[in-house]
Amino acid sequence: MNDLQRLGLAVMQPALERHAEWLMQGARDIELQDLCESTELMEGDWPALARQQAALLQHHPGRIGVHAPFWNMHLDALDPQIRRVVQGRYAQALDFAEVVGGEWIVVHSPFYFWGHPMVQHRRTLSQEIGLAQLTLEPVVERAATQGVTVVIENILDRDPAPLLALVASFDSLHVRLSVDTGHAHVGAQHGGLSAQGWLTQTAPLLGHVHVQDNDGSADEHLAPGEGTLHWPGVLRALQSTTTDPYLVLEVVPDHVDAAVRWIQSLPAPNPVPEPAL
Repeated sequence: MNDLQRLGLAVMQPALERHAEWLMQGARDIELQDLCESTELMEGDWPALARQQAALLQHHPGRIGVHAPFWNMHLDALDPQIRRVVQGRYAQALDFAEVVGGEWIVVHSPFYFWGHPMVQHRRTLSQEIGLAQLTLEPVVERAATQGVTVVIENILDRDPAPLLALVASFDSLHVRLSVDTGHAHVGAQHGGLSAQGWLTQTAPLLGHVHVQDNDGSADEHLAPGEGTLHWPGVLRALQSTTTDPYLVLEVVPDHVDAAVRWIQSLPAPNPVPEPAL
């Protein structure tokens, strides 16, 4: 059982500075997202920010991760030149993680399919997995030497089977599946699995969760309770996880404070009784 005591935040620098003390006091998971949200930073002096964040978090007893760049990053790119660009951006995320002591990087699923949830890319899945492997092989090799896990996040996926097959194809502890509860909730309105269903079906390979809410019509990244997700079911699924996934609330900047309040409102875990002598 997971008591959710590691549940933390995905943040950029302003929110990190505001909530660093609370995150560190609770040894909560922290995901740094400046690199994936700013093309100016990607092309600019990102090492300076990484060093600044490393200094701020130098006494953090919890886990730290980095969201890799994702705009226009096609994990299953057929064009070798595009593949090299994607590999370069993922290498940049590993560079950032190396500076801040990161344990994971987040990349996005290549399975952009909005149709029937039972379709599993049957005619093209092996090709798509092969292309994704070509992209990720050097990334995963470096991640393993660096002690980093590459987590692949559901985006437009409806059925977890293709993503599970991709993760399993690496046969590596350094590749795991990431579930975004909000992405799953939007997908559920189009015939896909619910967020609870995603968490349950991916449990054996689950390494990371983005926790967020929305009304089912768009990927709004709201604090839990601000949308229409069924949070009792999601929380039960999270508490049932046995793989100790990285857990972060990923909300828009003006919902970070509300996300913190929601975390603080969660019931404290029941103490484990002392064994009888």
